Amino acid sequence: MALRLMEEHIEHTDFLILLDMFSDPIQAANQLPRKEVDLIFLDIEMPGMSGLELIETLESNPQVIIVSSKKDYVQEAFDYEVIDYLVKPVVKYQRFLKAATRARKNLQRLRGENKGEESIFIKEGTLLLNIFLKDILWLEAYGDFVKIHTTKKMHTVLSTLKSMEDKLPPQDFIRVHRSFIVRMDKVENIDQTNLQIAKKIIPISNSYRKPLMQRIKTL
Repeated sequence: MALRLMEEHIEHTDFLILLDMFSDPIQAANQLPRKEVDLIFLDIEMPGMSGLELIETLESNPQVIIVSSKKDYVQEAFDYEVIDYLVKPVVKYQRFLKAATRARKNLQRLRGENKGEESIFIKEGTLLLNIFLKDILWLEAYGDFVKIHTTKKMHTVLSTLKSMEDKLPPQDFIRVHRSFIVRMDKVENIDQTNLQIAKKIIPISNSYRKPLMQRIKTL
């Protein structure tokens, strides 16, 4: 029931995309490293592993909102720098939305630290190369690497697309597919399932289409 209620709240929130739900924390701990996650809604008292223990296993640093039936763990939870603490059952949507919006603003702040920067250094082989952000067309996941396509050439760097997304200014770049990030002002046209930059056709996945359409300006 608690999971279903959270699912409904997420479905009603335009800026949230539900990637997965788990009732087993050990299964979650094994699956989370394979996913690119910005925000986790997490219970504390669970069989096999507590929610706080689960936080300690995470290699990435997603936003975490605790959703617990008890208030006993509030202070300990905030020691883990969680964004908010919701007490189950989270019946009121406005309370859920307040917590989710707080997480969104915090993530935007972290991603916006690069705002105003005109270039970024990337490591290619043994070299650190300085590339202008305005020259980037799109980024493409390629196994354990990311291909950065620019107006001049293509660079291959050892990284994840999520890590690259966190370093790019969100006002200029947007994720349109699990394998692609594009620079907004380089997009030439968009149809139902694809967009075009230069001569490259880039797919748009269903889960990323709505945020993309909310970002573009139309007449």
